[in-house]
Amino acid sequence: MKKLFFIFFISNSLMAQTIQPLSNYSLEDLLKNDDTNHHVIKACVSLYSAIIELTRKKYPDLANQFYEIANTIYPYGIISLKKIQNISYQKAEKVFFNNVSKLTDAYIDEMNKNGKKNGSYFKDSFLGNDLFFCHEITKSMQLMVQESIGE
Repeated sequence: MKKLFFIFFISNSLMAQTIQPLSNYSLEDLLKNDDTNHHVIKACVSLYSAIIELTRKKYPDLANQFYEIANTIYPYGIISLKKIQNISYQKAEKVFFNNVSKLTDAYIDEMNKNGKKNGSYFKDSFLGNDLFFCHEITKSMQLMVQESIGE
């Protein structure tokens, strides 16, 4: 019985995605390291998705705005995973979707815990800083794309 519990605990621990503050990263880190770039994009899409889920009913316009923002960087998460793992776009799309879904759930849990504790999803939490960081990354990516196509 102990072995079964131990194996179950390990497999659940490995499957669970943990949230780490993004404040340790810079735009330069993203440009230099493909793994870091992918990690940050996945975290930002997941954070945006959590906000969408938590605000959808009460603030549908806000949720729609975050949906648009998430969809701006979502394809880059797929592309970065494709590059890192050297897999097809279709495979990367499935893996990225599953990873974002799991991490979104972790963000929702964290935001709900913080909401119960502080009356706010972001107050006294690293999540507000992460949201600001993700916003800056998203703006930078949009600017790079616009410059590359000559707009």
